Amino acid sequence: MKIKRILRFYFRAEGLNAVLDGLAGKVACDSRGGEAEMYAEKLIALIDAKAKLQSLWAYLDEVAEGMTEEEMRRLKRYAELRRGIRRLPDEERRAIKRAAVKFVRHARVLEDFASALEVMDVYYALLPPC
Repeated sequence: MKIKRILRFYFRAEGLNAVLDGLAGKVACDSRGGEAEMYAEKLIALIDAKAKLQSLWAYLDEVAEGMTEEEMRRLKRYAELRRGIRRLPDEERRAIKRAAVKFVRHARVLEDFASALEVMDVYYALLPPC
């Protein structure tokens, strides 16, 4: 489990949801050309993906409720970094590590969302930029 990847998803989930809505709309519009069964399967797959991602996002939201605003700011900064935290000042690096460890400890049942994490990996490239 890559915590940075999960945090990026968490902080950009609304944008990903909008992208998936757009894809569903495109599939629905394309379906007028024929092969309705194929398009229906694609639409069902998108709806299923959205449902799984929504459940993961809701769970991560519950985990975030146990964090302070400062910790969430640190986690958001970490999620937005293009590189690792090695080049950050020692104080900030330690604060980010503490917040990340606390987040992971609060996310005790994250493994229950294995199928949602797989879906997240599939659509990860569609996450909007920071």
